[in-house]
Amino acid sequence: MKKIVFCFLTGILLLTYTFTANAFVRYEDKHPQKRKDIYITGFIDYPPFGFVEHPNAKIYGKFTTLFQPMIDELAKENNLRIFYDLQKKDFQTLVQEVRKGELDIILGAYHQTELFRGLELIYPAAINNPITIFMLPNRINEVKSVDDLKKLKGVRITKEVYSDYINEQLKQFNMEEVDTSYKMFEKLFTKQVDYILVSHYYGLIEAIKLGLREQVAIAKQTLWQIPMFIGVSKLSRERKMLSQKLTRYIEKPENQKAFQDGVAKMIADFAKNAEGIVPPTFGLEKSDN
Repeated sequence: MKKIVFCFLTGILLLTYTFTANAFVRYEDKHPQKRKDIYITGFIDYPPFGFVEHPNAKIYGKFTTLFQPMIDELAKENNLRIFYDLQKKDFQTLVQEVRKGELDIILGAYHQTELFRGLELIYPAAINNPITIFMLPNRINEVKSVDDLKKLKGVRITKEVYSDYINEQLKQFNMEEVDTSYKMFEKLFTKQVDYILVSHYYGLIEAIKLGLREQVAIAKQTLWQIPMFIGVSKLSRERKMLSQKLTRYIEKPENQKAFQDGVAKMIADFAKNAEGIVPPTFGLEKSDN
């Protein structure tokens, strides 16, 4: 008799559990968690940190960034819909829109820099942006330190953003500014300047794209390392969640390594795509005749 009662009660409990579980599943199916929209911006012509295909066209192509795996995981784990603001605006305007809360995240910001004041920077830095110099191979050994540059003439590209500390240091240098990578390398090869001041990654990629990688030398010494952070708007509705999730992602050593591996892969991809490109002569062939 006890066995019969025990079996009966066990059956009742199992039915109750099954009914409750089914009811729970059905409720979740009927009331899924609402997806949240997150708006992101960053560099639109500054590989490997962020760039779009055909940035000068009326309609931009695909947006590519070193930080895409991080964004993908953030979206997947938190049921987010990601939108990128890739409008034709200068970088300073995009930063302002993040500051005002019109955008949630910016992929690339520097600490102690006025441009990024008012943003919440996610610690630790995602990656360092090394600033170095490119020179003609026969002159690269002339520069041993930052002080050596003060005796020479350099060129930099206007679109590249530096920290306030580096901008202050550059006031001591004889420096020209140009608005395209082509002009930057042209100044070097026509010997109007002695060196190019540029991010190691960006300068290398631009040299590859122009077919000039084997014709320039990169200094072995890095002049400055700028820690590059992810910035979150302090006015974002999802500020707390974004800050917590991004911090947890970036502080993992394996993800820090993945950022560096991502840089190497992107550079390799650019090199593969640039195979067969004929480098510009910058008019130098005329002077040889």
